[in-house]
Amino acid sequence: MRYLRTLKLLLGILLILCVGCEDFTQNEKYKRPDWLPGKLFTTVSVQENLTMFTECLRLTGLDTILDVSGCFTVFAPTDEAMEQYLSENQYASVSDIPSDELEKITEFHIIQNPWTLEQLKSLSAYGWRTGDNSNRSYAYKRQTIFKNPNEKYWIRRGKTKDMIVSDSTISDGYKKVFVKSRKYVPIFFDEYMDDNGITSEDFSFYFDRAYDHGNVYYAGAKIIQADIFAENGFVHIIDRVVSPMLNGKELLEREMPGETYHLFLDLVYWYYPAFEANEAATIKQPEVGFGGVVDTLWDLSFPGLDFAIHNESTGTEGPNVNQTLVRHNGMFAPTDDAFRDFIDVLLTVKSGFPHWPGYRALPMDIVKIIVPPHLESAPIYPSTNYFQEIFSGEGRFQLNEGDIVRKEFGSNCTFIGVNSYTPNRVFTSVTGPVFLRPAYSLFRLAMQYSNTDDEIANIDGELSLFAIPDYALNSDSSLMVNWSDGDNYYFTEYNRTIRHIESLWPGAIRDRMLNQVGTSLPDGSAKKEFIQTLGGNYIIWNNSDNTVRGNLPCTIGYNGDVVMTCYAAPLEEPADNGKTYSVKYWFNFENKSMRTVLSGFSKFSYLLGMAGLSDLSFLNRYENYTVFVPSDEALASYQTDTMSMETLRGFLKNHFLRGAMIFTDNKLPSGYYETAGEATLNIRTGPDVIEILDDTGNPYVVIPEKDSITNITVSERSTVSSVVHEIDKMLIH
Repeated sequence: MRYLRTLKLLLGILLILCVGCEDFTQNEKYKRPDWLPGKLFTTVSVQENLTMFTECLRLTGLDTILDVSGCFTVFAPTDEAMEQYLSENQYASVSDIPSDELEKITEFHIIQNPWTLEQLKSLSAYGWRTGDNSNRSYAYKRQTIFKNPNEKYWIRRGKTKDMIVSDSTISDGYKKVFVKSRKYVPIFFDEYMDDNGITSEDFSFYFDRAYDHGNVYYAGAKIIQADIFAENGFVHIIDRVVSPMLNGKELLEREMPGETYHLFLDLVYWYYPAFEANEAATIKQPEVGFGGVVDTLWDLSFPGLDFAIHNESTGTEGPNVNQTLVRHNGMFAPTDDAFRDFIDVLLTVKSGFPHWPGYRALPMDIVKIIVPPHLESAPIYPSTNYFQEIFSGEGRFQLNEGDIVRKEFGSNCTFIGVNSYTPNRVFTSVTGPVFLRPAYSLFRLAMQYSNTDDEIANIDGELSLFAIPDYALNSDSSLMVNWSDGDNYYFTEYNRTIRHIESLWPGAIRDRMLNQVGTSLPDGSAKKEFIQTLGGNYIIWNNSDNTVRGNLPCTIGYNGDVVMTCYAAPLEEPADNGKTYSVKYWFNFENKSMRTVLSGFSKFSYLLGMAGLSDLSFLNRYENYTVFVPSDEALASYQTDTMSMETLRGFLKNHFLRGAMIFTDNKLPSGYYETAGEATLNIRTGPDVIEILDDTGNPYVVIPEKDSITNITVSERSTVSSVVHEIDKMLIH
């Protein structure tokens, strides 16, 4: 009986509790308010014009995520935008989109954390922009929830590093690279555009639509309805579908009809990758927790390039700063067709010349000329100076704007594909054979070390470059390269005067290099031609025996003591600013001042002293002169001691023709030239002769070319400023 009473009591209590629960659930106080919108998926699904994007969320399973946990912002394309995307990609419905592609597209329309329209415009890399930090640049990028999986790279093992190859059949294995970051998407708004000088035309260049001021754009999609509130975020409706943006690597890998970029990518992969094991990421792989065997995960970088083409992060990311929000990169790339023309026609042995065996056999200094200019640590817009320099032909790296075949705003860089390739002028000018032939590697490295390569290559005109091959430089030890660490090197030479190896500084090498380059080409019109060098000296080209030298003979070693005859052999590669020749020796030069040269003419020098002109102060040190010095015999036959001092001074000054250096090679035209004594000489030039004419136009003095008598050069400030000829008469006419 007690048991039954107890049971009845318990049943009564239970009934009371049930009645209480029922009353509690019906209480108006605890009912869900009608105004509460629900979470993000629910909020998207109740919008009349987002039915197709709602279906995208449902098919990818993101509906359950958005309506369960986390805070997000959804940029939802309208049904009209979805219809346009389906039409452009030839899909009949959302369900026809491959599941992996649909997942990427949908995830790329969702960013982490809730953002109102105003908040999207109020962030810097260091946090919210306030009055205290309003000068900090606007953060215009946000991280989406789309992340690439860890990726496998096929590698070839070298002596000091691993190279990446695209073909697994020629690989030595693979390395799996850890993907650190989700993809970023740009958000454009007036404040950011104005702060960075980005124009509406810049925006249109990449997104093929006008930028309307006062609006906000999610990549190329305009936000047409903003700040739709959900319990765990916001929804912004946009008028376009934004396809997942590709990073630089993916852009180069992407194939389109008649447009691929594999050759350029292969150069990057072959010369620049650096792998470092990431132990922390490796042990965090889920399989490790179950005792499974996993691949080591590696961090991949590309030292020597402005950015790593595969990295979604474009700056330092940390708890207090995220530079990726404000930084972007830029890249140009030639298509395979355009780049292959350069490789086959110019760069390698396929050109028909003894050039590099293949593009994978290039030395690193050549690769540095070709690859790095294509990558820039800043976005490239048409309004930027970098863009203008490239397409206006003013920079070292040049492209043709009319050959642009692709332009995309990628996830880590802007990308411009060009169906042409304009080689650096070091490959197409007189420096070309030096940079294209392996046999001139020492000379090439010395040009770069002394910063003369660009200077010579970019001179317009008709230069004559005399390059020395490696075997010749090695044989006389006049240029020896010494590698320190990595790509750093310096030069030494064996100084035959002091019988000692000494360092060669860039300035000394620069002087030698510039004096191996003439500013004109021989034309064969005279027995001897005198060609001014970029270093300010003169090369003597003897057409009768095809020898070439400075004003001193060539020697074994620079300024050595064993005289050698130097012959010039033409290198047949076409050059756009002259001709290249091969020689075995450096050109040697002797620099003598005007006073030193004139001291060799004792009688004339004595008269200058007697007239008070021995200091040569009547000459302008910044002007060129041609000096006609009467021989001692000629002066002895004339009674100069009968002249007044004023007459003597005028007489002597009239032997200094000012404003020109006239050699016996017929390079300067005939005509009237003024002297330092303010007289006028009628000069007739010709091959191997100079004539000074009298008042009737007949030769008064004939000066045939003769060694040690004519074409004696005078140097001021280490460059030739004047030329001296001995004559057999005095200029008294």
